[in-house]
Order: sequence, then structure tokens, then C-alpha cells
Amino acid sequence: MSWRRREVVGALGGIGAAALAGSLGASPLRAAATSATAPPVPFAKGDVVVGGTLLNDPADDHRGRGRILHYDSALQLKNTLWLDDTTHIVQGLRFAPDGTLWAFDAFSYTIARFAADGRRLPNFTGAPRRSFAHITFHPDGRFFMGENFVGEKSRVPLKTTLPFMPGTQRLGDGHLFEFDARGKLLHQHPTRVHGGMGGFQALNSSALTPDGNSIVYTSESGPKVFRWDLVQRRQLPNVLDHPDNTGKFYFDLAFDAAQRLLVVAGTRVDVIDLAGKPLGSYALPSFGWASMSTPSPSGHVYLSNFFTGELAKLDLGTGKLLAQASAGIRKSASGIAEKLT
Repeated sequence: MSWRRREVVGALGGIGAAALAGSLGASPLRAAATSATAPPVPFAKGDVVVGGTLLNDPADDHRGRGRILHYDSALQLKNTLWLDDTTHIVQGLRFAPDGTLWAFDAFSYTIARFAADGRRLPNFTGAPRRSFAHITFHPDGRFFMGENFVGEKSRVPLKTTLPFMPGTQRLGDGHLFEFDARGKLLHQHPTRVHGGMGGFQALNSSALTPDGNSIVYTSESGPKVFRWDLVQRRQLPNVLDHPDNTGKFYFDLAFDAAQRLLVVAGTRVDVIDLAGKPLGSYALPSFGWASMSTPSPSGHVYLSNFFTGELAKLDLGTGKLLAQASAGIRKSASGIAEKLT
């Protein structure tokens, strides 16, 4: 087993709407546990947040106190948000169009939210108890969440215990769930997934195609980029479809302002079109880059390295790194997002 394969295997399990800010009406919500520390700090346009759980359990390398690190656009730390109702790595951070920050713990089935002014909002509980760990927003108000886990077990040794869906002996089905703007579940799409190197990685990241009619997604550390038709509710041909054991590892993806598909691949960001045609690549320092923000219309994107805790701001025009920082953590930086409005 190569050093890179060992590193990927060692990390498995951790990576991967306007009406929702505070007016969900009858949507099922519950009170959120939060630390009564310093006053909340508002999220300004250009600010960046990173999941940085404080891992503190020697028996479980994914367990710890939930934490979100809040940076400015130059990656200077502004604030630290603590979550006392999560149990494992906090990931999948995204700002909704209304400025609400969403964050996920796939182990405890927690879907946390913060208002644009930094206040903790009630958790979203309109979803079934599944291992959700990311969210994708549609311009018409709908949103989509994918199951993080699939199958019954990992095929590689882990230093954590994956949760079964309540009442089952299964980790998950790897399906995509579609909600309306008020948080009502509309559809469960039976999406195909790969499993990644551990066999249990499901629908770990996704991005809406520019026409809004389909969604592309990855199974963390797998060699494929999938596509699902949201209108006809059917599987489409894969955008990338490499065989196993070819050294291809895909983690996160997003479309930039030029409608190019950016795919995080561990040591680089590949650029392709929806036919899978390569359009370029951005090299990154070291291995372990796994999370990416939604690209800014001004032409940059933020990335985080799961293994090292490194953070970077990448200029999509020049390929240069505009800013770099360290979150001071290892094997915990899971999810990065920029507030674009």
C-alpha cells in the first residue's frame, strides 16, 4: 500500500434558502445546545468558516468537541464557534443564499445552523435521521442533502465507530434528499454511489449544474464523478468514470463563474467540463486537500487540507495562492465556506 493510499484510508469517515433563516414556520425544529461564551460575531461578506473539531478522545480519532473557526478574507482568525450538541467531526459548511450558515455532524445526525449575525439558530430537524454531511442550494429555494455513509461496514480498519441508521444494521443508502424552501421533504432520489476506498463513502459532496436541472456529486476518495437528473429523477452517465486502483481520488467539487467544474483531487484541483474533458489543473502543496468553498464570482476559491489543517485562497485566473494559513489542527479540517453576499 502506497503512502498516499495509507493516508487516504486513515482519513476515511471524516471528509465530505431564503425562508430558512428564522421563518420556517411549522418546520420541525428543536432547541440547540450552545456554549454561553463571548457575544456572537456577525459573518461579513468575504468571511470564511472552517470545520475544526477539537478531537479529544484517544479511543476515537473522529470524536471531539464541535468547533467552527471563523476567518476574514485574508485568513486571519476572527472568532471561534463552539457546538456542544455534536459528537464527532463537524463538516459540510455552507452559507445559504440568505446568509445562514449550515454545518453537519454525520455521526450524531446533527444539522446545525447559525444566523448571519453569528447567533446559533435551532437545529434543522425536518430531515430523516440519516448521515447528512453537506447541503446544496437551488436558486428556486429548494435544497438537497446527501447521505454521507452507505452499506453495512467499512472494508478497511477505522479508529472510529460508524453509526447505523436507527432500527437498522445499515450505515445508509447513499441517497440524495430533496426539500422545498420551507424544509419539507419532497423526494428521496436513489442515487448511485461508489463507496470510496473504504466502501462506505456515499454522496459526500455535490454541486448543482448551471442549468439547475441536474446535480453532480462524488463519493469521497473514489475515482468517479456522478450525475443525477433532478427533472427526470434518473441516473445520468458519469462525468468522470475511472476504474478503481488507478490513483484517482476525488473529494469535493463546485462550478466556478465560467461554468467550469472544479474537482478537488488531493494534491490539486482539476478543471473539467460536463463531458469530463480536462480543461486544466491547479497544483497544491502537499497531499490531503479535500474541501472547497463555493467559488467567488470575483475568481477565487478557498480550500482546506484535512491532514495538515492548512488553508489556502486560490486565484482561479493565475493559479497563485493569494493567502495561506494553518488552522493548527490535524485530521479535523472538514468543510470550508465563504460568505459571498
